[in-house]
Amino acid sequence: MMKIFSKIYNSTPKQILCAIRNKLTPRGPQTAVRRRIAEELRTRFSVYQTPNLKGISAEEFTQYVQSKVGTIDPHSEGYSPDELDRQRDSSVKFTWGHNHDFGSFKMKGLMGDRHIGEMANFMAMFPVSYDAFKNSNVLDVGCWTGGTTLILAALGSRVFAIEEVKKYADMASFLIESFALNDQASVNCLSIYDCDSEKFFDKFDIVYFPGVIYHLSDPVLALRILFNSLKIGGIILVESEGIQTDEPLCRFDGTMIWKGGTKENLDRTGWNCFVPSPSALHRMMREAGFEEIQTLWLHGRKRVYGYGRKVASVGICKAGLSVRNIR
Repeated sequence: MMKIFSKIYNSTPKQILCAIRNKLTPRGPQTAVRRRIAEELRTRFSVYQTPNLKGISAEEFTQYVQSKVGTIDPHSEGYSPDELDRQRDSSVKFTWGHNHDFGSFKMKGLMGDRHIGEMANFMAMFPVSYDAFKNSNVLDVGCWTGGTTLILAALGSRVFAIEEVKKYADMASFLIESFALNDQASVNCLSIYDCDSEKFFDKFDIVYFPGVIYHLSDPVLALRILFNSLKIGGIILVESEGIQTDEPLCRFDGTMIWKGGTKENLDRTGWNCFVPSPSALHRMMREAGFEEIQTLWLHGRKRVYGYGRKVASVGICKAGLSVRNIR
């Protein structure tokens, strides 16, 4: 009972209403609705097959894509010998991102069909539709080998993708060029923390942010940078590994906790920092300036999903902030 009174005391009326709305919201997308959306997305994604290549033969395209998988290249990422041992395996060794049927051959990705599934989840759970993406400027954060960028382009978005691993940014750029999407999409080898500049301020209608925030050492700063990149009225879609609790907690793993795989094969996963509960993600988004926030725990996926809107340009508490002069 004291916990309930404490939550009420420390919340504004709007936050209380939002919390009630979240409790009443179904804890996951309706299966039939999600399946129908996923099928439509898969159909749109199927345009990215070798018969639709532009300016490159299917043989040249296939050889280039397949030749990169498994290559080990820490030097292009700028790692010095003394720091190499602590880098993420997939940043050192080329690992394909999302599943992709190119028609004449298939690529199996570490992320499976998440480029389809996560978008379907967002559309089924939150007030976002196909029309929201059409002709919208979208910031795609962490595109890996381009699966998310291509699905956003298939939805009719103008996509500015960022990927901090150069080898993946190069591959995503290659796909964009090979399918003649240069007027609609671009990929830039940037960290999210590189996006704190006037070049990004008030530019985007949507920030697409799946599978990234829990890998970041400074998630609140990252959310603030993304908040600043949105136009007034713009929305953010967040997906993360999470923990299931009503409390606003994060589990800290750190970059020396791995899941499966071996160092010898460079196929370990992990490198997670702050893994949030739904209410922790809600508070982080609120701290960054977002309103109309919804965060949900999806039981089947054991992941956290978030939606928020930039209703107005508001300040952020500067006390303890890692970048004091952030907008």
